[in-house]
Amino acid sequence: MSGKQIIRMVLGFVVVLVLALGGIVRSRSVIDPAHWGETMGTGYSIKIAGSVKKSDLRMLHEEIESVLKEVNRQMSTWDPESEISRFNHSSSTEPFACSPAFAEVVQQSLILSASTGGAFDPTLQPLLNLWGFGSEGDERRVPSGEELAAARRLTGWQKIQTDGRSFLVKREPGISLALGAIAKGYGVDQLAGLMEQAGCENWFVEIGGEVAVHGMNPEGVPWRIGIQFPSTNPMDNQLQGILHLSDGAVATSGDYRNYIEEEGVIYSHILDPRTGLALRSDVASVTVVAPHCMDADGAATALFVLGADEGLRWVEEQPGLEALFLLRGEGNEIIEKFSSGFRKATAYTRAR
Repeated sequence: MSGKQIIRMVLGFVVVLVLALGGIVRSRSVIDPAHWGETMGTGYSIKIAGSVKKSDLRMLHEEIESVLKEVNRQMSTWDPESEISRFNHSSSTEPFACSPAFAEVVQQSLILSASTGGAFDPTLQPLLNLWGFGSEGDERRVPSGEELAAARRLTGWQKIQTDGRSFLVKREPGISLALGAIAKGYGVDQLAGLMEQAGCENWFVEIGGEVAVHGMNPEGVPWRIGIQFPSTNPMDNQLQGILHLSDGAVATSGDYRNYIEEEGVIYSHILDPRTGLALRSDVASVTVVAPHCMDADGAATALFVLGADEGLRWVEEQPGLEALFLLRGEGNEIIEKFSSGFRKATAYTRAR
């Protein structure tokens, strides 16, 4: 056998060995893995761009389920044994011992309430139940003025106190909390923290449409996040626009999928805490971009209540926040109103 034949044979063996080892490595990894499930009465999804070891994925999936289970245990009003349910059903005005996470979310809610003049209020549970939108509500209906007045006496963000670490205090025995307008964002932030701890560089996390992203998608470009066209038709999945983000969080509040229709009038599930009434305005949806999803989630609801003019003035005073209002014009055409930095921050493109 000649020297050249020996060299070719050795090289061929090396190639085969490399391919075999590559196959073994690939069999132990997953390319662009995705994970999804249900939590907080809605769905969640997680996507990671790149290769992840199967053993690391199994551990990550267990941690994801553990984190989501804990958030529900703390802040789900649908769970009668959760911290928030036990707090709501207590008539004591003594300090209520709670987990640091629960106290933190309540504290951030109260800060947002003060900043927006009560446009956001975490104590709306009695009103949500009255309208039929809450976890303990009956049929969805438009309540009477007397019913609204009675429920409003059991609300008010100033009637809750917390140290932000270990306890809550009611200043009115009948006060109860509903954190649905901010807790999903908190849950997204917790999952985002898991991605960072796991060393993932490119990921997408979503709970019920509230999103956080980092890095690039599997195509090597910023993650694309669709903004829904505000149609009341549940089969209409058209997009109004697309955000392109490589870092940050996005949350949207809208009135087009969860509402009451009575005598041809649509009443949004988003209530104005200042009146107790379901909102009826030209605002169809508000999308907020922020560094953290809890901030974006709560702000989107507050801005929906404030409306475009007052809301955009508030946004311009908030470092790191940007917003897009979709407004219904005459003839139901959709009008876009942006905060000053929204399009630059998101590379926004219209889909329609």
